[in-house]
Amino acid sequence: MNLLKQLKEVTLSVLPTGVLAIVLSFALGVMDTHEMISFIFSCVLVIAGLTLFLSGVDTGLLPIGNRIGSAMTKSRSLVIMLACAMVLGVIITVPEPDVQVLASQVTSVNPDISSTMLVIFIAAGVGLMLALSLARTVLGWKIKVLMGICYALVFAIAFFNEEFFVSVAFDSGGATTGPLSVPFIMALGMGVATLRKHDDEAEFGYVALSSAGPVMAVLIFGLIYGSGTVSSVSAAAEAKVSLVSLFMEKLSSTGLSLLPLIIVCIIAQVLFIRMPKMEAIRTAFGILYAYIGIVIFFTGVEYSFSSVARQLGQALISRNPALLCLCGFLFGLCVVLAEPAVFVLTAQVEEASNGRIPRRVMLASLALGVGLAVVLALVRTVYGFSIWWLLVPGYVLIMIAMVRTPALFSAIAFDSGGVATGPMSSTFLLPFAMGAAGSSAIASFGVIAMVAMMPVLVVELIGIFFHHQEEKAQKEALK
Repeated sequence: MNLLKQLKEVTLSVLPTGVLAIVLSFALGVMDTHEMISFIFSCVLVIAGLTLFLSGVDTGLLPIGNRIGSAMTKSRSLVIMLACAMVLGVIITVPEPDVQVLASQVTSVNPDISSTMLVIFIAAGVGLMLALSLARTVLGWKIKVLMGICYALVFAIAFFNEEFFVSVAFDSGGATTGPLSVPFIMALGMGVATLRKHDDEAEFGYVALSSAGPVMAVLIFGLIYGSGTVSSVSAAAEAKVSLVSLFMEKLSSTGLSLLPLIIVCIIAQVLFIRMPKMEAIRTAFGILYAYIGIVIFFTGVEYSFSSVARQLGQALISRNPALLCLCGFLFGLCVVLAEPAVFVLTAQVEEASNGRIPRRVMLASLALGVGLAVVLALVRTVYGFSIWWLLVPGYVLIMIAMVRTPALFSAIAFDSGGVATGPMSSTFLLPFAMGAAGSSAIASFGVIAMVAMMPVLVVELIGIFFHHQEEKAQKEALK
């Protein structure tokens, strides 16, 4: 377990946003000395928590995820494989940090919505779509066809939904692709993809379909329950609580969330994985580190981190909407440029294009795309227009571009929507927008949805450019 490497990556992810927030807070007079110290301490807790959590995931959950994926393929029974994928999808999503944070943010503006039920619906959506992803790999279905059908269903259900749930649903699609679920899903997918060794597309698309599932599930949740009374951020959400009591609360609630996953890992080890004793002990310690890390992370987020983001949004909107959008663009750049998963994605694209699309070009394109996405979301927050004006044109362009995009790039593109929406999106960008929205709580949601949507379009356009260049090179070679 390379703690120093994880610490460096997480620090680079959190520090730029934290420093920018501190500079803006000084300039706007948002925080006094005590609040500044609390915020800095929260940043330290977030960094320490994420470092421990990701190290635990690498040491404990990824190895067992790979082994479970390999064991599933050995059964050769599609029914067993689909059932296992569905169960795993649910139990991985419930403790996902981004999902828990999003659910608490939704409840803060709408106490009528049960955060537990919302998380259950999101987890069920991931489980169903993870099973569909596995079926796609085994049966050789095309990712373009499946994504087209999924999003046609999503928009059909969204048409009959309240706008609040439309925003929350698309946000949930980005929130599910967090630091716990993505590595585990990718590890599972790589194990299953061995069934189709000569299909380059088989390893991609798992995250993409798993992101579409929660959107559909939350929309169905909205049809069943309705949105209730939507209000501004409640006073309870802003109330300061003791650091110790907050830590103990998270210790208990997080333990309950992780318990199903731990039970499944134990059952898998006893019945069919049977890791050697030392490896099993190392895995157990990894899961323990992940548990402690996620508790520290949640404590830091709720102690001061998210509340400062909300205060900054309030202060900037009261000063100048243009300044709010400029700062949002800068925060968007900080989030995507410091996200470790983004660097993994850019390496994949460089490899898939045989080096013709350099990582720096891809990284710059993603950064500009995510920055623009945050600006669009904040413009909607300021002027309060319907999220449909952003979602419909965005996904229409995505579907049109998908027709011309090479199959491999299509799979990578839809996966890329998840890599940009790391922990910073739900813990900082969403509260930032909520602060700017003020009493218009509906308009505060949709930031994560925009951040998740824009990279898809960017990667598709890069894929089309690469395909065009490849065709041009082939024609010149024939002359």
